[in-house]
Amino acid sequence: MVMLTELLGFVVLDEHGKKTRLADLCVALLEDDYPPVTHLLFPHEEEVRHLDWAEVTSIEPRRRRIKVTDLSRGTTIKDDKDVLLRRDVLDALVIDLLGRRTTRVSDLILEDKEGTLRIKGADAGLAAMVRRLTRGRFGHLDRDALFDWKYVEFLRGDPSAVDSGAGYRLRINRLPAGEIARLADLIPYLHAAELIKLLPDAKAADVLEAISVARQVQVIDELPEDEAIKLISLMSPDLATDLVGRLDVSMMKRFVTRMPAKVRERIIELLRYPEDSVGGVMINDMMYLSTDLSGSEANKSIKERLKGTDFTSLVFVVDNEADRNLRGTVPLRDLLTMDEGRTLEQVMDPYVDSFDPFQPATAAAYRILDSGLPAMPVVDEGRLVGAMTVDAAIAQLVPATSELNTLRIFS
Repeated sequence: MVMLTELLGFVVLDEHGKKTRLADLCVALLEDDYPPVTHLLFPHEEEVRHLDWAEVTSIEPRRRRIKVTDLSRGTTIKDDKDVLLRRDVLDALVIDLLGRRTTRVSDLILEDKEGTLRIKGADAGLAAMVRRLTRGRFGHLDRDALFDWKYVEFLRGDPSAVDSGAGYRLRINRLPAGEIARLADLIPYLHAAELIKLLPDAKAADVLEAISVARQVQVIDELPEDEAIKLISLMSPDLATDLVGRLDVSMMKRFVTRMPAKVRERIIELLRYPEDSVGGVMINDMMYLSTDLSGSEANKSIKERLKGTDFTSLVFVVDNEADRNLRGTVPLRDLLTMDEGRTLEQVMDPYVDSFDPFQPATAAAYRILDSGLPAMPVVDEGRLVGAMTVDAAIAQLVPATSELNTLRIFS
């Protein structure tokens, strides 16, 4: 086992007596849990060349040298897409997927096994910094500061690097969206934007919903416009509106204009209301059905809408879907288990309290929490226009810096 910072001080010597110094190591990060070194890099005149690792005959730590067959077989680097340990990984921010924490790589543990040199782990301890300052001569190995590379994702701090795909293991996708969001809020915003770009669109949108609005704006500013619009369009309309409302006016207009018509209409509708009003914090993507539907008809309609609707805990009953005059509510569980022969009018709760969209959001939040309901409808002149959820109520009543502000229970 050898440390990268120690290895970078080694001499490279070939069978003909030619020698140079080791400049860097190239790895195939996506190839294995413990990625193999594929090439060593060394300076040659005014350029850097790389030599296939198969040319290495031995590593001699005591003599601080690497022996190779022939340095003249080194070739000029044609592109800059390779992942290099010194340039790209050393000092990079890494995510320990097992411990759900982030840190900087101070050193790397490499293991030579059967002629193949592999990355085994990352060292983020103070001792690793001492080793670097003393060129590997001092600094013990602190096992408490080691990260098993099998559970590491590293970030460059460059969102555009994701487009090449080089070096990303994409294991971050296995974490729940809420945990990824917590990590994204803790790391620098450029790394957060890079992290978002690593995720599939649907999950990236879920993560965006869960991070703070300030971090959302920073991330969106770093994404290509097409990608940013796509992700915002996948977000819950109420949260997308909070984000869009904080963008530069010219950017906001461009984004809204280019969004799918259905999403655009919902966001524009929510932008009409003051931020501190019920309308400013409500959702307008919920399920509503007409009173005359039977149990079988309601079940069929609900199943078709479940995938594309953000709030599903409570179904709102209206006179008809065109006018949307509120008549009552039915919990989703009751609707799915109701007798097929009965109508929604027969099973709904007709004694429904509601909010006006221009009411103060804080006062409405207390009413929701007192009611114990997942949400309460928002009605404008009798017409259902949205619902204020318990999530929105909590966000109104806790400090802006609290993690409860990103809590999503029912929506």
